Amino acid sequence: MKTTSHKRIWTFLLVAVVYSFQGSAQGPGALFIEAGEDQVVDCDSPTGCVNLTADFLRTFDSASNDYLVERIFNEPPFPFNGLSNQLNPNIDDAWTDVQTLPFEICFFGELIDQFQVGSNGVVRFDVDPGDTSNGWNFTENLPNNSNSTLGEANIFSPVHDIDPSASNSEEIGFEVLGAFPNRVLVVSYYQVPMYSLSCNSLFATQMMVFYEFSNVIEIYIKQKQICSGWNDGNAALGIQNNDGTIAFVPPGRNTLDPNWEAENEFWSFSPNSVSSLPTWSTEWFAPDGSLYSTNETINVCPNPNGQEDIYTLRITYTNVCNAEQVVLEDTVRVRLDVPFEVNLGEDVASCSSASIILEAGADAPAGTQFEWFIDGVSQGAASGVSTFTASNTGIYSVEAIDPANPSCVLTDTIELTFLTNPFIAADPENISKCSLGGPVSFDLTQVESDVLGPQDPMTLIISYFDALGDPIVNPTGYVITGASESITIQLSDLTGTCAVSATFEIISLTAISGDVQNYDLCDPDGDGAESINLGDTFNNQVLDEQSLGDFFITYHESLAFAQAGTNILSTPYTVTGPSEQIFVRMENRNDPSCFDTTENFIINVIPAPAPGLIDTFVVCDLDNDGFADFDLDDLVVDLQGGNGDLQISFHGTQPNALAGYQALPLPYTNDTQYNDSVWARVESSLTGCYTVVEVFLEVRDYPVATQPEEPLRLCDDALADGFTVFDLTVVRDEVLVSLGPLLYDIYYYEFESEAIAAGDLALTAPDFTQAIANPGAYQNTTNPQTIYILVVGNANATSPNN
Repeated sequence: MKTTSHKRIWTFLLVAVVYSFQGSAQGPGALFIEAGEDQVVDCDSPTGCVNLTADFLRTFDSASNDYLVERIFNEPPFPFNGLSNQLNPNIDDAWTDVQTLPFEICFFGELIDQFQVGSNGVVRFDVDPGDTSNGWNFTENLPNNSNSTLGEANIFSPVHDIDPSASNSEEIGFEVLGAFPNRVLVVSYYQVPMYSLSCNSLFATQMMVFYEFSNVIEIYIKQKQICSGWNDGNAALGIQNNDGTIAFVPPGRNTLDPNWEAENEFWSFSPNSVSSLPTWSTEWFAPDGSLYSTNETINVCPNPNGQEDIYTLRITYTNVCNAEQVVLEDTVRVRLDVPFEVNLGEDVASCSSASIILEAGADAPAGTQFEWFIDGVSQGAASGVSTFTASNTGIYSVEAIDPANPSCVLTDTIELTFLTNPFIAADPENISKCSLGGPVSFDLTQVESDVLGPQDPMTLIISYFDALGDPIVNPTGYVITGASESITIQLSDLTGTCAVSATFEIISLTAISGDVQNYDLCDPDGDGAESINLGDTFNNQVLDEQSLGDFFITYHESLAFAQAGTNILSTPYTVTGPSEQIFVRMENRNDPSCFDTTENFIINVIPAPAPGLIDTFVVCDLDNDGFADFDLDDLVVDLQGGNGDLQISFHGTQPNALAGYQALPLPYTNDTQYNDSVWARVESSLTGCYTVVEVFLEVRDYPVATQPEEPLRLCDDALADGFTVFDLTVVRDEVLVSLGPLLYDIYYYEFESEAIAAGDLALTAPDFTQAIANPGAYQNTTNPQTIYILVVGNANATSPNN
């Protein structure tokens, strides 16, 4: 006895196959639409019209749990083998893992997107990943929910005990084919042996096809044989709801029907058209795109001039289960079979007053009779006259009679409208407006009177467009943020067909002064008044990087004068101390009424700083060539005169000192031998005011003293103690030798360091207090004793020394 107590696991493998399916393959359950063959109607047809009938798949919803079972006589749309998802063929009585569909199927009113394939020819939608055993034993009819073999399945293709483990060449597989909205799930069993040793040579080849959107289910049996020695040869074919209470089975194909077999037997299960609602709507559209009819069959009459008309059929399907929609369209062409063409062209709206020549059939055969109509009134029939001159507004039509077939009358109609073309009476003037900050609003309509001239504005459409060509909604209050913009005014007739345009500029003028800082004006001569060029000094601040070419800038002594533009201050202007308030007028050169007088500033007259007094700067010349280095920094403190805010620089010329240009390097070597001068610039760091003073320089030769040849010797006095009184001055002439005795002073020191220190300060801070006070009567302090002599040029010692 066959047992199912052991656990069965059935997996599927993705394998590469040689067979390639076409993505567009479709079966009878796929959505389709056909508007029919193109139609050509005879010119002399009694009615001149033709019927167009829509052909499409008619689908119904499955909410009523009612399906229509029909025999299919087409060949299977898909092969039974070679599907991309191959299932493990070596396990009997098993369910696959749960699989997910890329689309939803509406089955007995429920949305399905998961399924499992059973090895005994069944598919279920009520999936259970934990249940891996597919039953085989049954004796009941469908529907059934008491026997698990039948109750666990939904689709029976048919269900019978087959054994994939008994062969190595069978296939059980599935694949999703096609593209939206006609995707299909195909599940196939290919040459699967029947169960039991006595029946392994019998094979089952069968297929299930599940259609997206139409929700049609098809079962294709290539071969179904009977194994009467096992399970009584029972088999059942059909579909069943999840509850196992409703089933649809083809006649003679249920379990209790006498043992049955099938070959090339195909069945369709589709939502029933009797008890279910249609899922589609039908629309026919005329050649101009308008809705023509919602009937499935329509009667249309071709264009009488032989032009081809295209009618569009649109079927809109709505899936009741998920409200998803699909729209399919097809077209059909309809035309009248005419011997020649009569085509007046499209309707014309002319902006010109010139007449229009209508041509109604240049290829018409000789003898063709043409009759022209204006607004339905005949203008007379004439043979061979295929042109007509139109000069007035109206509906023009023509009838052309084929001389070879007088019952064939070709017609066409055209509407002509002669419009009055507007004109630009005068080019619009540019509009400028003053802006003192922020966006500027313009009334563009002020150009209309010039542009319109004698034309009545009530007969025209007046439009304005910005620089990008976009319409301006509010022309009386158009705001720009830039400096200018090009505007287009357009005049068109009331139909909007005839139009002319002109452009003009709107310009936002500005006159906005920059901030002007108060100014300190130095008064070098201290007279309390000083001259200044107001434009050179303040224009750059007023302009604040704007161009002087766009503005007039004037300066005034009061706000009233600045606003009136009168009493302009002269240049140069003399400011009288201690201070004056100056008012600025900044006026746009293109518009005298566009000016700014909000800015003013104060000029303070500042006295020049007073430098400290200094004497001639004297230095000694070590090589006595008349040139020496002057450390001018030694003069800074004296020039500051106790005011640390004064900055001192030295220059070679007075102009350089006045300009603060080319400060001298330090130390400075005189240019003129023995005597020279430089200019000191004494400038206040607080006000910037300065004074220039001349500093005189003098170079003095270095005195060359002579060392006395013999020391001073005196006999000890009455007290023989080694000390006596010396007259040190007796060596003066010997020390000075050739030096002018009136030009130099001699100082005597007990210590060499004191002599050197006094010599170093002799020219800058002379201090000889450490010298021997009475050199003419000096008593030695040691015996012997060294005396140090300092020779210093005095005020009489001019250089060079002669």
